[in-house]
Amino acid sequence: MAESNGAAKFFDALNESYDALIDGIRATNERGHRISTALIEDTQRGQREVVELAKKWAEAPLDLIGFYSSVLEATTKAQTRALEVTRQWVGEMTEAQKETRDVLQRIVAANRSAGEAAVDLSRGIFSRTSEAMQSTGQAAAAAATGDGRRTAREPARAAEAARASEPEATSET
Repeated sequence: MAESNGAAKFFDALNESYDALIDGIRATNERGHRISTALIEDTQRGQREVVELAKKWAEAPLDLIGFYSSVLEATTKAQTRALEVTRQWVGEMTEAQKETRDVLQRIVAANRSAGEAAVDLSRGIFSRTSEAMQSTGQAAAAAATGDGRRTAREPARAAEAARASEPEATSET
């Protein structure tokens, strides 16, 4: 019973370790998706602003002051978006650091539990094996020194006794 309990503890710890690893991979995947989505949306906004800028220039190619004002506005918006994407990226990396620390702590704790369960399981197997060997040795010793004094040499002694009695039987006839 203790062996199956120790084995269950060992395998539960392995499952916890792999669950922590998969949770970390899942979180990384979600983070990558959020960053990619933000970059795609920023690129789309930038592309639309460039088209608007080109439209304004096409409508009034000689209005250099108005065009310059539009370029300045588009540049300011682009810088704001770039700062926002950078802020989001830094926030995601901070979150990634915390998640990685948590995942590693979970994996270490699970591996520690698995190691303890493996040691307990090994101790149980070793003690049962040792007890079995001792009882087998004791049974063999009891058989060798017990009633009838059976030993490994007894068949050889019986054969000697039979040979010794044979010449006496032939000399009597």
